[in-house]
Amino acid sequence: MHRLKTLAAIGSIVIGQAAMAQAPRPAASPPSAADDASTLSCADFNAAASQVLPGANANEVQRRRAVEAQDYLGNGMVWLHGYLTGRNGPSTGRLTRDWISTTVARLGKACAAAADPAATRIVDLVQKP
Repeated sequence: MHRLKTLAAIGSIVIGQAAMAQAPRPAASPPSAADDASTLSCADFNAAASQVLPGANANEVQRRRAVEAQDYLGNGMVWLHGYLTGRNGPSTGRLTRDWISTTVARLGKACAAAADPAATRIVDLVQKP
């Protein structure tokens, strides 16, 4: 824990010094389509889900991909919960492990059954009852 605090403090100092040393930057450009999570499809979900469990004999690359896929899906579920909360309000419920696992299972079934996974958006699936 001490190491994390130390790294965070060093990072803050470095960022602060870099910000003071640089000229003001122009406004950030709008996010690209790749940054728009509302465009994620079942094909994206299926690709990540297929790598989540690396297997007992996985090599280092497969284990790293599994962690990245887990992070991708986890971050996606947090984004999705925020999206639904903004759209539906408190009726979405709390962001819990149960909500995440239920939502992942529901999306997994829906995406596996999708006729055209690349054209089936995740946000459309979660809005269905």
